[in-house]
Amino acid sequence: MTEETKQLRTNHNIRLVILATGETVLCLFGDVKDAEGALVGYKMIYPFVLDLGDPNEDGTLPIKYTKWCPFTPVQEFKLVGDHIISVTYPDNNILDSYAGELKSYNILEEDIFYEEETNGDNSEPDQVTE
Repeated sequence: MTEETKQLRTNHNIRLVILATGETVLCLFGDVKDAEGALVGYKMIYPFVLDLGDPNEDGTLPIKYTKWCPFTPVQEFKLVGDHIISVTYPDNNILDSYAGELKSYNILEEDIFYEEETNGDNSEPDQVTE
């Protein structure tokens, strides 16, 4: 595991979701279950499409954030797994920027981040849960 991966913050439900449309969406991500608890789909809350902007003078590429569906005030969208190609964690800079954006929706960091469970050692977990 690389140094960058070890330091990646994972105590949140913020994800980069790559859709079948090719869009990369940054959102609060979760699953949708039926009355019996079976998984029936997923939800994206406060979704933003990420794109790369024009290069800066120093050669870096800025990231542009655009509302995923600007045509409605509703900020929770449900979708089925067939529309999802991949789901992963954002890097820490994108994470911090998005957490700042969520403040405009009255969602504070204590609502986003949870305390990571530790089992008393510094070893890697043997399973990942989502």
